[in-house]
Amino acid sequence: MRTNKVIVVGSYNVDLTITTNVFPKAGETVIGKNLTYGHGGKGANQAVAAARSGAQTSFLAKVGADQYGDQAIESLALEGINTQSIQKAKGIPTGMASITVNSQGENNIVVVSGANWQLSPMDIERECGIFADADILLTQLETPLDSVSAAIKCARATNAIVILNPAPAQSLSPELLKDVDIITPNRVEAEMLTGIHITDDKSLLKSAEILHTHGINLVLITLGTRGVFLSYPGKSMLIPAINVDVVDTVGAGDVFNGVLAAYYSNINSVEEVVTRAIVAAGLSVTSSGAQTSIPTLETIKAYQNEHFQASLAGSN
Repeated sequence: MRTNKVIVVGSYNVDLTITTNVFPKAGETVIGKNLTYGHGGKGANQAVAAARSGAQTSFLAKVGADQYGDQAIESLALEGINTQSIQKAKGIPTGMASITVNSQGENNIVVVSGANWQLSPMDIERECGIFADADILLTQLETPLDSVSAAIKCARATNAIVILNPAPAQSLSPELLKDVDIITPNRVEAEMLTGIHITDDKSLLKSAEILHTHGINLVLITLGTRGVFLSYPGKSMLIPAINVDVVDTVGAGDVFNGVLAAYYSNINSVEEVVTRAIVAAGLSVTSSGAQTSIPTLETIKAYQNEHFQASLAGSN
């Protein structure tokens, strides 16, 4: 499969991760087992996932003019990501996420947006040149919506394919959705966008059909351990998740989106690309950390060759 030139517009956060046996109830104190600092943020995670899958990746974001912002740029550059479009906000801290992970690998997250919320349409417009020969724009909702719209406008001007990961869940205008080619909500986000309570395959399809009415060609509703519901005009199907031992689910959706962006095109089979992205997301939950758990292309291929050799013969 051919890889893309990917522009990721989105957030960077410092991840403060606490592991504990159980989540505390309201007013309750529990003892944590471990405390780690790491790199995160949906945008940064997706950029790293795309880069580790071989995509030529640029990241457009805003961090604080502080030690965390400097460390973010250094870390992303070491991944081979073009960091020239990462801007610094004076007097505003770098975004931070407080993550609690229980013994089942489930997580609770509180995000303080910091510099992410200072990324403005003007900031995007100043960097529109990086879209000149891009194949894919991948963006999310941890920056202001008018900045997301500005990024989509830049992508549209250069005919780049727009992938929107509509997370965190919120309502979106038809005006924004009409320029989206691919949307990747989870169950909660799909319900928020469509008003359909998803309980079965029939309601999944109905939710996807509503999203198609906005002009979105490909709808991918991520369903955790069940897999991904894929829908495009004339076809819908469920592609199952892989069976793994779950350690930490933080960032799994970001891995899915980053690998999807790395490979999606009119040349590659949609089902094959989505399968590769599902494999990558599944492998990521077998270890802890938003970015430390992101698999390399070699790891993804090795799993595919071992488990799907017949169906993926000829894939590279």
